[in-house]
Amino acid sequence: MSGRHRAPTPDDDGPAPRRLAVAVIVVAVVIVLGVTSYFVFGRGDDSASPSAAPSSPVPAQTLDESFAALHLTAHAGVALTPVGGGKPLLFGDQRVQDAWSTIKAPLGLAAERKHGMSRTEANAVIDSDNESARILTRSLGSPVKATEHLSAVLSEGGDTTTVPAARHGNDFPMLGETPWTLTDSATWTAHLPCMIGSDHVLELMRDVAGVQNWGLRRIGDRSPVKGGWGEAPDGGYVVRQIGVLTLPDGRQTAVSMSTHRPGMTFEAGTRELDRIATWLTTNLHQLPGGACR
Repeated sequence: MSGRHRAPTPDDDGPAPRRLAVAVIVVAVVIVLGVTSYFVFGRGDDSASPSAAPSSPVPAQTLDESFAALHLTAHAGVALTPVGGGKPLLFGDQRVQDAWSTIKAPLGLAAERKHGMSRTEANAVIDSDNESARILTRSLGSPVKATEHLSAVLSEGGDTTTVPAARHGNDFPMLGETPWTLTDSATWTAHLPCMIGSDHVLELMRDVAGVQNWGLRRIGDRSPVKGGWGEAPDGGYVVRQIGVLTLPDGRQTAVSMSTHRPGMTFEAGTRELDRIATWLTTNLHQLPGGACR
């Protein structure tokens, strides 16, 4: 034969070519079915495929990072201590400020231990009434005895460094002028639920009047809190608060926070503490919790 292929004849469509054609068709069907199954039923273990790899979780911000991200407009600081005691976590501005009316919580407990529960104690804690606080102070005895009773209650709560405000001449001291660090006030507040006879003071702190419904009260209306505020020499208010928060797992943490800037109003200060309360709410699962031992 020559190099040319011969022209097909009718016999070329006989049995052998037909078998070849059938085989080709079968193979094609198998391939189609395989490809279809691949896409319909999946491609098996494709964990190595970049498109199927799970995305890496975004790391949660640390408490320090999320607090800094608040960009608070005034000097503000927070101290957190597990109830029952522990090392405080500190955030922001830790400059020492006067206690103002937050001191009425330990003062109320000191007076209650000496005289029992009273309407004067309730007025001092619930309404933050200054005249009631002065009556409680005088009820503790001489000016020296008053500071001794307050110091004893603070020390029992783990605060062994705070020195109550000095007396004014021969008069009783204005205890709200006591310098009280956030660390010391958080430490004392963390021990308060564990102190003998503290249940009544904590109940009064749960029932504070509307003038104190800011900051930690935004987290839970039954959280025991005590607010304090007053005008500093630079014309701006110091606004501060202590309280106890219950965490999702049932443990508790004590909070002490304050804010201040020259010329700041009381209302502006409470708004700053509201923002900190929102930060605490968002991060409740990260707060250091504890319980009375």
